[in-house]
Amino acid sequence: MMTLLGLTAIIMSIYRKYRLRHYSIPVRDPTKGHRFFMVDMFTTLTYCNIEEKRLNDGAQCDTCGICVDDKNMKEANKKIQCKAASTKDAVVRHHWVRGNLPACSNCLVCHQECGVKLALTDLRCAWCKKTVHDNCAARSETCDLGRFRKLIVPPNCIEVKWVGVKGTRQRHLIVQKLKHPQIEDWSPLIVIANRKSGSNDGELILRHFRDILNPAQVIDIQDMSPENAIEWCHLLPDVTFSLLVSGGDGTIGWVLTAIEKLGLENSPRVCILPLGTGNDLSRVLGWGEGYSGDVEVTAILDNVEKARPVQLDRWTVDIKHVKHFGFSRPSKTFIMNNYLSVGVDALVTLNFHKQRESWPAFFAHRFINKFCYFTYGTKDVLERECKDLHKKLKLELDNKEVILPELEGIVVLNISSWGGGCQPWGNSQESGMSQPRYDDGKLEVMGLFSSFHIAQLQIGLATPLRLGQARKVTISLHGGNAPMQVDGEPWEQHPAMITISHRRKAAMMSLSPA
Repeated sequence: MMTLLGLTAIIMSIYRKYRLRHYSIPVRDPTKGHRFFMVDMFTTLTYCNIEEKRLNDGAQCDTCGICVDDKNMKEANKKIQCKAASTKDAVVRHHWVRGNLPACSNCLVCHQECGVKLALTDLRCAWCKKTVHDNCAARSETCDLGRFRKLIVPPNCIEVKWVGVKGTRQRHLIVQKLKHPQIEDWSPLIVIANRKSGSNDGELILRHFRDILNPAQVIDIQDMSPENAIEWCHLLPDVTFSLLVSGGDGTIGWVLTAIEKLGLENSPRVCILPLGTGNDLSRVLGWGEGYSGDVEVTAILDNVEKARPVQLDRWTVDIKHVKHFGFSRPSKTFIMNNYLSVGVDALVTLNFHKQRESWPAFFAHRFINKFCYFTYGTKDVLERECKDLHKKLKLELDNKEVILPELEGIVVLNISSWGGGCQPWGNSQESGMSQPRYDDGKLEVMGLFSSFHIAQLQIGLATPLRLGQARKVTISLHGGNAPMQVDGEPWEQHPAMITISHRRKAAMMSLSPA
């Protein structure tokens, strides 16, 4: 008769196989060589790692940093080894790359200046970024991974295996096991970005972080789901990982939902590198309003190390449609992290969303997006499509009905920032209301009189209609459709009962003071 312990072992074995099949962590095949990108013009004195001649333009590997002429890329893949994501060494060894050292480099061994000759001379480690003279390299073999060792997964701690691709004869490498390194306060960082986000900003982010971290830690969600990236946390459940999510509020919500779906014993803490348009959650947590162009990766990694853990309330939005002739539309459920709105605010977002879907390339720049938001808001000032919205709504806060004045919109806030940086609620504690927080299990509900009122709130010339705070918000929409949005995702809502209730808390990292 099978014991309980034996049955548990079988169940865990089946579960591990399920996870491995569905959420494996891919590792790039080392036989494919370097990950080159084209450089139109090198801004510093650069030499080809194959021909050793000076380059004006060419190709550079974003993982180990070698530079070559366009025609030498294939030869470089054969002759020069790239920084490996996984090795079988007992310790981490330097991965030396010849030449093209940063200005004012000093030798790790003799402490004299190196890289000063106008030629491809001296060496730089692709892991720790330290430099040595050619004749000093033999005296330094073991690498300490440099300044950000606490965030890096050492290559000798990763065990990989080949697995087949279902339905094909192809195979690819995945991470099979992960072991602890001998690094004090080790809390590895997983970077999640989409290479197609913004005007090539996502691709730049991926390149910069592959240069410093283990390339297996840098995940492009254009190629795989966030669940695969988060599988790192399942390999070492007793280690607290950090996730750096590069993107807008929508991408952050997607990753938080993936974390919840996997049900990890030790949830990773989410940091933010804002690339979107609004970035309201990023502003509240102190990560900034948005990056564009060059990114100072070392400054970002410094921020990751000094950020403090916080908890973010997440909310469930249940929508049950009203029956007509005995039939109703299917119920819907959304997850809210930032805010929900019905009426004029959602109308502007909906109009912008429709145009962005029609002309996606046109809306790749943050300035253009903000200008279009302004244009649609101005248009609604004249047309007033949400006039008399209060007649279509019934609002209840903690099961108590709120009598609504004449208004054109209702906004339910979980965080203090709204509409791309506006903080409409402020620090007011009128009528017994507490100061708003993103971790207090309460929502703030405010009313909007018009699009013009929104514009006044944006520049600080008006205050919102504060309708109250509650742990549960119910909005009954009747008598017609109304635009609605949750965290920037808009749609046309049919008559329904909309209930917002607390779901759970998410582990985040904040740079804002407590």
